[in-house]
Amino acid sequence: MKLFVAEYGAADAPPLLFIHGHGGGYHWQRCQGEVLGRSLRVIAPDQRGVLRSGPLPPGEPVNLDVLLADFEELREQLGIERWAILGHSAGGNYAVEYAIRYPDAVSAVVFDCPCWDFDANDRHRLPIFARLYDDLGDPERAARCRDLAAVDRRLTADDKTYELAFGLGDRFQDLSFHDPSSRADFLRLGEAAGLTDEMWAYGNSHLSTLADLYDSKLDRLRLMPQPSLLIEGVDDLATDPVSVRTYRDTVPDGRVVTFERSGHFPHFEEPERYADTVRSFLLRSE
Repeated sequence: MKLFVAEYGAADAPPLLFIHGHGGGYHWQRCQGEVLGRSLRVIAPDQRGVLRSGPLPPGEPVNLDVLLADFEELREQLGIERWAILGHSAGGNYAVEYAIRYPDAVSAVVFDCPCWDFDANDRHRLPIFARLYDDLGDPERAARCRDLAAVDRRLTADDKTYELAFGLGDRFQDLSFHDPSSRADFLRLGEAAGLTDEMWAYGNSHLSTLADLYDSKLDRLRLMPQPSLLIEGVDDLATDPVSVRTYRDTVPDGRVVTFERSGHFPHFEEPERYADTVRSFLLRSE
């Protein structure tokens, strides 16, 4: 399958693969592509079935194995021996497995507000959702949130906690930002892309990857042989405290940088510091 691939920077600069999460990486590209491209060769594909890569053909599967194979095929087609990788949100989950399965292809890893364990993530967010549903006068969904947060088993994709998240509407979207008023600028950035609503909706096909995302990567972090950096937004609900603590405790070459004025999108809310942090880490890891 053909992928849309955006590139920034000189062809002989140190290469960096950007791995986006659900919904695509257009906003990241607009905020960071050209800036990081001043010192790196940034390679930012729209994953199969997302945005400019077009919809998935009927019956074509998309899962972790398929996505990792796409990244490897892209690397080989571009003639790149080794590259650093940067995974945002769900892309950080994929990045763990890519770094472990293809150690000779990956020189360093940057995690940008990653979702490494959707069970741990849900248990962190669901009590917050419950309080918001209380405020909205919806005790039934508030109780559902609390029940799932306390269930005596691992949560799975079949629990459909995403429905409880999206059911909050704008309140859920505001939770992604340190300053909720900045969400309007974030939305305008996407609107300026000139992409149709249908194209934005292509990413819904990646709901099929949820099973892989509920398969915890926390016990896999220690297996990564590469140096790595974790970027966390102080108000991000996606990278839960259990995940951050596990990274600190088990990744010997890991470094954590906290962005104090960011939620889930430090690359948007603190773009200059973000670019400086990523650039200095990757160039030092060369």
